[in-house]
Amino acid sequence: MSDAVSRVDFQCSAPYADCCRRIGLEHAIAVPLCQGGDSLVGFVLHRHRFDFSERDRERLELLRPHLVFLYGHACRAAVQVAGGAPAPPPVFLLPDPAPSELTTRERDVLQWLACGKTDADIAALLSISPRTVQKHLEHIYVKLGVETRTAAVMRFLALREPRAVTAA
Repeated sequence: MSDAVSRVDFQCSAPYADCCRRIGLEHAIAVPLCQGGDSLVGFVLHRHRFDFSERDRERLELLRPHLVFLYGHACRAAVQVAGGAPAPPPVFLLPDPAPSELTTRERDVLQWLACGKTDADIAALLSISPRTVQKHLEHIYVKLGVETRTAAVMRFLALREPRAVTAA
């Protein structure tokens, strides 16, 4: 809330009086993961004495794609175990990374990947080992919040149009 209103204004608000004061909530930070229908899934962390720093926010933002991936994996596993029809896919709330968040080499790998090249082809073209290409792809998947080669290419091409990502 401190990003939207001052601490004094927040402590004078109805939400603070109704909930936060009763549970002793002074400083909180939310990490949204996905939104589906009328629900929002995320983590809320709170502290009593010290507010969260910019460094805390940056670390949580780095963790968010991993948490989104794990939550999506857990949702798919729960549907398989239950044996029911899958629910409408949630919209995963991923940051839209700027192309500059990818290294030059990662962009090179993605460019060749978009051309349909295999790991071995890309390795030969960039004079690196196929294992190095695989490592670059692992980093790309995390940075783009995807799980497959095709999704990585599609996400990279869509970076110019920021939007939420619907689970497949």
